[in-house]
Amino acid sequence: MNEPASGAAASVAGSDETVTVRLVMPDRWLEHVVEIPAATTVEAAKQQGLKAMLLRDTDDPADYYVEYAEKRVSDETASLKGIGFRSREILSIRAYDLGHHKAFEG
Repeated sequence: MNEPASGAAASVAGSDETVTVRLVMPDRWLEHVVEIPAATTVEAAKQQGLKAMLLRDTDDPADYYVEYAEKRVSDETASLKGIGFRSREILSIRAYDLGHHKAFEG
């Protein structure tokens, strides 16, 4: 069993419910399975997945977004439980690119 990512509000204290998460990067054919608290934020799960799948921690998590049930998670500060995530489901981590770009912030 892997430990949840530290920092960035990895989880809410006091929650002992865990879920098995399949983190995938479909564009790179990568997958990482981890058991983490259901109170873990989507952002923390994404950070943990990036580090585990890319085998480095130099990638900026802001360069990636998360999809759950084939829809972009708009609030990555929400917990897995908060988005309705159930054990053994998939979180897809995708890079922003020409087809999937960040919202304009200007």
